[in-house]
Amino acid sequence: MTTDDTLARHPDDGSAAMISAEPLLRSYPRNSAQAAARIVALALIANGRVKAVETAALDALRAHERLGLTRQQWHGVIHDLCTDLLGPARCGDEGCISTELLDRVLDEVDDDGTRRLVLLLCSAVVHADREIDDGESFVLLAAIERWGLHPDDHALLEPMLYGADFHVRPRGLAAMSRDAGPKVRLR
Repeated sequence: MTTDDTLARHPDDGSAAMISAEPLLRSYPRNSAQAAARIVALALIANGRVKAVETAALDALRAHERLGLTRQQWHGVIHDLCTDLLGPARCGDEGCISTELLDRVLDEVDDDGTRRLVLLLCSAVVHADREIDDGESFVLLAAIERWGLHPDDHALLEPMLYGADFHVRPRGLAAMSRDAGPKVRLR
């Protein structure tokens, strides 16, 4: 925690969260269904809209059940994420998530099996409309970079990593300084 950060209670549910210049995101227990679902929800909303084909892909995979959530809980995680992002995470008319904040969200999941499930579900969202948006790419590449790619997942993600429609964008210190780091814009 930096000297500019403070611990605050989220106004909706009283959960503890760190606040600074970043949005006030509620915290979830490490490896909880909600922590994993929030990452999938972030991939779902990363292009600024939730497409029917993306939700259909997640429904076909029984995403909420596999994450250990009821449908109502899954929709609650999506709603809570959107609510959290509507605060100070603004870039004009768009919401923004810095690399640092995304890394903190990704760090809430450290179980290998849960990470692999999240990658599977995020890739289903990205593949659903056959378009890879910058925001979707940002979330998926951040997860791959932060968590590493399990050898069994190469076949799952290879078309995205090496396909003609996928453009790898550098992240991290090699790409730019952390102070002026990239942000995903949620339209």
